[in-house]
This record gives sequence, C-alpha cells and structure tokens, in this order.
Amino acid sequence: MMSRLKYRLFLWCSEYLLPIIVRLLGITWSISISNLEYLSERPIIYTIWHGHLLIHYYAFRNRKIKVLVSRSPDGELIARALKKLGYGVIRGSSSKGGSKAILEILNRLSQGEQIAITPDGPRGPGYRVKEGVSIIAQKSGSRIIPAVVTFAKPTIRLKSWDSFIIPLPFAKIHIEIKEPLQFGSEDSRADICRKIEDAMNIV
Repeated sequence: MMSRLKYRLFLWCSEYLLPIIVRLLGITWSISISNLEYLSERPIIYTIWHGHLLIHYYAFRNRKIKVLVSRSPDGELIARALKKLGYGVIRGSSSKGGSKAILEILNRLSQGEQIAITPDGPRGPGYRVKEGVSIIAQKSGSRIIPAVVTFAKPTIRLKSWDSFIIPLPFAKIHIEIKEPLQFGSEDSRADICRKIEDAMNIV
C-alpha cells in the first residue's frame, strides 16, 4: 500500500510541482539557440539526447510538439509533466508498445506535425542512436532535425546511464539545431542511425 501511495504522490508532484520547478529554474537560464528557423518546418522528427531532456523541455515548451514517452511507470511521470509544459505525448518505446507508437508517429507526421524522439532512450546506451528512429525516418521520409546541447554551465551531471544534465540557476546554455537530414527506403537502417549519431555528436 505504501508503494502505491508513494507512486500516487510522485504522479501528483510530476503533474503539478515539477512543471513549476522547471519554469522557475528555466527563467534564470540564459539560453541561446542557433538555426532555430529549421524548427519551423513541418513535418519533422526532432531528435535529442535523453540526458539533455530537461533543457529541451524548457526551451521548446508550448510549441505543441509531440513527444515519444515510454509506457513505463517512470514514463507516466514524465508524460504528466510534459503535458503541463505544452507538449503532446505519444506513449511507447522500442521495448514496449513500439509498433503501436511507430504507427501513431507515422500518422502524426502525415498530418504535418512535429515529433520529438530521444534516439538513445529510454534505457540507453546513452548517446547511441537505436533503430527505432531509423524505421520512422525510412517509412515516413520526413526530415530529421538533430538538436544538441553544446554548452551548459554550471550544471550537475547525474551518475545515470544518460549522464543527465541539470543546469544550475543562472546557467548559460547553447543549443545547436543541426541541418535537416532526410532518408528514404533505399537507405539502410544502420546508415541512418550512423548519420544521425554523427550529426548529434558534439565535436
């Protein structure tokens, strides 16, 4: 019973308290974004590293971007916070609910929507692009736009599989929007993953 009560408390905090904390913290950040004009295109698949989620969720809030979120209990916590920050949510992952999520993403893309995916999520390995995003890119033909946090200081970096970044108050942050990538059925999934990963690597 205690476990269920604790989880319900976490759900409430994720839905009501966490979005407030993110907004208050984000207000203090100094964020610069290069090539923002690429994100005006539709449809697009916007790829971000799992460890950079907090920064992106604040920087691109209220744009009605649809985010792929795991069906796990942890995913439910994230989904509730995202909705309060102005995002849509598609539930599923490469390990659970994947096929249904891919079909929904393809449908959303066909309607001209913007989709955000963490290609190394939800369990890693971190900073390695997995096959799921290549399937979507291959089947949809939609543009892939990698977005990478290239600078964030001062920050706390958690000792988690994704080295999750939490910028401290008044941190300076830079996000680089990379040039769009586009693939077709003739491209192999391995090549798609490699090219996306190369574009997302911080040199």
